[in-house]
Amino acid sequence: MVKSLGKTGEAIAKEYFESLGFEVVAENYRYNRAETDLVVKDEKKRVLVFVEVKTRRNRNFGEPQESVTPKKQQQMVKSAEGFLMMTPGYEDYEKRFDVAAIMIEDGKAKLDHIENCF
Repeated sequence: MVKSLGKTGEAIAKEYFESLGFEVVAENYRYNRAETDLVVKDEKKRVLVFVEVKTRRNRNFGEPQESVTPKKQQQMVKSAEGFLMMTPGYEDYEKRFDVAAIMIEDGKAKLDHIENCF
């Protein structure tokens, strides 16, 4: 159940970023043990964004974005470093880390996009 909720959230986030004009470069990118849910780029603005997607059905454990802990941030940085090392061509792109915090209640999804989260 948790995995399908996560996949649902990732699909919502992917659609959201595409609607903003971003192109998805990678999904669930892994480098060593670190993972980034989405890597998207805006070719015109020369921006590469590493996105962590957090999805919840309720607030029993807080807001979705509250689970992006310092440890998770370190993993995102490690994954991004690996991506940049293994995928040349993004040297002149601005890089940033975003969170797509998604709350699904009563069958409706609300996405809160937090740019430059750290």
